[in-house]
Amino acid sequence: MTPTSGRRTALIAPLLAVPLALAACSPADLVAPPAAGAAELTDFGSCEELLDYFQEHALERVGPWGFGGGGWFGADDMVMEDSGDMAAADSAAGSAESAASGAVQEGTDFSGTNNQEEGVEEPDVVQTDGEIVVTTHAGRLVVVDVATSAQVGSVRLPGRDTGSEAELLLDRENDRVLVLTREWSGGSSPLPTMDGLSTYPAFEAVRTVVTLVDVSDPTAPAAGGTIRLEGDYRSARMHDGTARVVMVTPPPGLALAQPRNSSLTAEDEAEERNREIIESSTLDDWLPHLQTIQGTRGDDTDATRAVPCEDIARPPDFSGLSTMSVLTFDLAQSQLDVSSATGVVASGSTVYASADRLVVATSPWEAWALADGSDAVLPRDAGTAGTALHTFDLTDPGSTDYVASGSVEGRMLNQFSLDEADGVIRVATTTDARGSTPSSSSLVVLAEEGDRLVEQGRVDGLGETERIYAVRYLSADTAAVVTFRETDPLYLVDTSDPTAPEVTGELKIPGYSAYLHPVGEDLLLGVGQDATEQGRTTGLQVSLFDISDPAAPTQVAKQTWKDHSSQAEHDHRAFRYWPQTGQLFLPADAWTEESEWTGVISASLDGTALDQGPRLQLGGSSAAGWDWARRTLVIDDRLWVLGGDTLHVADLATLEPKGTVDL
Repeated sequence: MTPTSGRRTALIAPLLAVPLALAACSPADLVAPPAAGAAELTDFGSCEELLDYFQEHALERVGPWGFGGGGWFGADDMVMEDSGDMAAADSAAGSAESAASGAVQEGTDFSGTNNQEEGVEEPDVVQTDGEIVVTTHAGRLVVVDVATSAQVGSVRLPGRDTGSEAELLLDRENDRVLVLTREWSGGSSPLPTMDGLSTYPAFEAVRTVVTLVDVSDPTAPAAGGTIRLEGDYRSARMHDGTARVVMVTPPPGLALAQPRNSSLTAEDEAEERNREIIESSTLDDWLPHLQTIQGTRGDDTDATRAVPCEDIARPPDFSGLSTMSVLTFDLAQSQLDVSSATGVVASGSTVYASADRLVVATSPWEAWALADGSDAVLPRDAGTAGTALHTFDLTDPGSTDYVASGSVEGRMLNQFSLDEADGVIRVATTTDARGSTPSSSSLVVLAEEGDRLVEQGRVDGLGETERIYAVRYLSADTAAVVTFRETDPLYLVDTSDPTAPEVTGELKIPGYSAYLHPVGEDLLLGVGQDATEQGRTTGLQVSLFDISDPAAPTQVAKQTWKDHSSQAEHDHRAFRYWPQTGQLFLPADAWTEESEWTGVISASLDGTALDQGPRLQLGGSSAAGWDWARRTLVIDDRLWVLGGDTLHVADLATLEPKGTVDL
């Protein structure tokens, strides 16, 4: 791909910021990581060249059991979820502050999703505009009137597995809701072939259903079109009525053989058959497709390619056989339609955007980061893991032109690891232990020079033997990095001189913060776990850090809830800070041998004083019923809590229950 590649103008819109998880990759997919330096995305010269690329790399990796030596790797095997964290950190603390402060509409004060970028909406399981609350339940989009605390409308969502949980984007300007639902396959049966060898789908069938719903009349929501996509939806972003949906799709059309018995001869037969299948494959076997759903449950149109083959590029190093695609939808239209699509042959990636630059990160090593957040286990001959970065210009609203590429050693935690301002990229990575060299983390500064991202400066050796647990870029000049193994070092890094970033201050305390949230110019909230000196976690912890002196950050207050945990530790959308009252709300659970508790805990912030507040119990040993908290919303003087089957309404100050809405 060249810097003037016109077709790249459709690639991911301004202010998109999403994480991507690895869709399908086996250990055999992995190759030597990118070396530091140029890492330019490359267009395929033709559709035939794209097919040759798929076939060549598949033939190098296929065996008698398909891809992966001894087993089949489905769409979610070896997946690294980007910690439920689905947005990139803003390059200025003020934007993070305003994004969390809620919105004001016709006198109604309400909170939305805990977005990372002001004006960029992230999908979540519940949304509000201050007048209605929308969520999904049992295959229906449900609309609740805030004034009466009553369900006023619902519509059944099209799809074959409409019971799956959905995520929503609410376009308040156009009164539209974009609903994103996953359909999961119920398994696969052997497919007989002429030669007697049974074949099986090479990857698990995963579908994503996208539905546009008109809620201009809350009592009669109406579906305005549905599209079913091959592959797994990773995330989406909406800006000015335009939504971008990011997909990862393993090859949908491949069915590969397995040995008929345990003999060596049977293995040879199966491998030879698999090679023949790959050699005779077509692009339709490798690329994602879509179809329009007519009606509520069926009558689908014929499947067509979701991304034209000429609009697909590849990273410099092989990163799997899946296709990462970005589909654009104009929510102002009455009917749902894909207005543009583009793709990259890569198994997984992280995408970050500032106002001026889109940064796409690809790495063949993401397969080895475990979904539970534990350290990656790399093959012994893996070398040093690396991440390739590609930047695109977003300053022209009508285009997204490729600018430059580069790479860094190590792996990123998630999109919070990236930041961009004025063509300068900051990225925080962890390099895993290799032999006698312990794991450690770095913060690297790169800058665009022509079509390359060139390293300007770096800080190494952060948290030796540890890995990154949280990153937050607090301003254009300051970054906060948390690493952890037994204690929680909070590092403040001065990046005002890109050629000489330096650690200005360090604070070591027991436990760790998994999510960092600025609250004012010099204060930082951390949500994570308290721990013993040996690193054993003991319960939920909220810390307040004073960072006014970069050389001496201090923990000025903390509150702990023994044996508690919160979704906010791994999904920032569950975090709710309401600056109008200084209140913090966290869905929480507590489990001991004697008792269990679920609900919402709260804390209050007044200057540098942090105190525990009232609790709202939804379930547990001492509760009359059973429910759990998933999300919280603030609307005027009420706290709305999304449970499993119910919306709970409580007094904002006391958390005294005021009513429930059955979904």
